[in-house]
Amino acid sequence: MTHPTHHLPAYTAGHLTGDDTAAVAAHLATCPACATQARAWHRTATAVQDDTAHVAPPAPDLLAAIRRRLTTTPNPPGARHVPAYRGDIGTRPLHRALGILTRQRTLIRWPVWTLAAALIAGGAILAALAPTGHAAQVLAMTVPLAAALAVAGACGTDNDPPAELAAALPTPPRVVLLARLTLVLTATVTAGLLATLALSALTPGGGAAGLVTAWFGPLVPLSATSFALSVLYRPSAGVTTALALWLARALSTGQTAATGLSPAVLRLVDPLWTPGPAVLTSAAALVAATLLLSPRLPRSQHTGHIWR
Repeated sequence: MTHPTHHLPAYTAGHLTGDDTAAVAAHLATCPACATQARAWHRTATAVQDDTAHVAPPAPDLLAAIRRRLTTTPNPPGARHVPAYRGDIGTRPLHRALGILTRQRTLIRWPVWTLAAALIAGGAILAALAPTGHAAQVLAMTVPLAAALAVAGACGTDNDPPAELAAALPTPPRVVLLARLTLVLTATVTAGLLATLALSALTPGGGAAGLVTAWFGPLVPLSATSFALSVLYRPSAGVTTALALWLARALSTGQTAATGLSPAVLRLVDPLWTPGPAVLTSAAALVAATLLLSPRLPRSQHTGHIWR
């Protein structure tokens, strides 16, 4: 017979039976090389047995404890869930989209929601206390900033713990990113609408439609800019740019000559707070380009989440 090298471990461990055992034994009697290998396998098996003999056996309830850990609720408190769709791809697309969208809530950290809510609530309070006719101006300065900062905090996700797992799922990264952007903006706009309705109810003669128009217009380009910078570069760039544009607008409002801002800065900032069709179209194109480019970008160790 040929050298039974692959049988030697099982032979020395006593796992071979019948004809195989007899054949290997006969071969070892006539083959010094295989006999040497067999003795080496025997020494290995003996050493392992000697070592394991000194290891205390596990507690009887260890296996039961492991099983309890494995069968506990799949959604423990504080767990963050990767947005996945468990159905067949291509079936029930609306249900799939809704599932991915709602799952994003668990991946967005609480400081994002807290900061956005605080800014919107503070803006509503300031608008209620502002002189007559200035409520819209106050909301136009606070709600868009809240949306831009929330987008930067939620969409700069290169270092998210679930990112690698999400990349391996059938859901494309663009869909996940778009779902996260949609969820953040929907929540921010809804909070802004609620604050506006409450403000219009407390302020006689204040038109809700005019107040919404005042802050929704600048929200679109400011959020698009923050989204693009956060995804394509880093979240801190989106936050810094949003704050810089907001500060330039705040300084230039009503006191353009006193601020010393250059005309070029004013020409850049003013259209963002009074956007026309060209600005809104550019914002939509910027978001689309960001979604198109995001999966193609190499990951960088300098890119990460600003609020951990």
